[in-house]
Amino acid sequence: MPVPGAYVLADLGGPLWEPLYPTLLDDAGLVTVVPPGHAATALLPGTPVNLLGPLGQGFRLVPTGHPLDRLLLVAESTYLPYLRPLYQTASSVALVVEATTRAQLPSPSSFPPALELILATRDGSAGYLGPLEVEGAAPPGLERAGARLRELLTWAERVCLACDPGRYPAFAQIVQETRLLPGSDFAQAFVRVPMPCGVGACDVCRITTRRGEQRACVEGPVFDLLDFLAT
Repeated sequence: MPVPGAYVLADLGGPLWEPLYPTLLDDAGLVTVVPPGHAATALLPGTPVNLLGPLGQGFRLVPTGHPLDRLLLVAESTYLPYLRPLYQTASSVALVVEATTRAQLPSPSSFPPALELILATRDGSAGYLGPLEVEGAAPPGLERAGARLRELLTWAERVCLACDPGRYPAFAQIVQETRLLPGSDFAQAFVRVPMPCGVGACDVCRITTRRGEQRACVEGPVFDLLDFLAT
């Protein structure tokens, strides 16, 4: 099984290979989740697919040479499948899922019973009131998701995020404000961009960090969240 967050390249018949993120891998093949309209959805059952991998840098979960105890996962609902391989990698796992509205939230029955699930919606129709970056007063009867997120950041040994990359500078600022000297890899961010070559040759996957330009297919797709701090 590839490290969670790493990927394989798949030849799906198009001009470019497509990155797939395995959530399960065995002798029969791999399980992955793709968005509607993805080229993989056109494959007939039993169709063989050429794969290359595993590739890239996945989530780094051993904090100080000992097994991970407390893991915090944070995801937008559409990015949630990329964190699925992490659900049972620590003694205690808390998962924060944010969506625009209640209908976009996953069913609680789809998660392991031992996982602590925290739901948030931007319209306040279920769970805490989002977005996660916002703290402060909420309308009567609602609690801010941002306050709960900060509580969980003080509890966690590791934090793994899967969201729109444009939100990562704000999350990085929250971590820096909440944790004293969080350290390298305390919080890690998954970045989803096109990665057709897998070796950093095509420059399609370049992203900007405070360490300069990085190639998501080689240096990522998982990065230290603090690399996204605004400069």
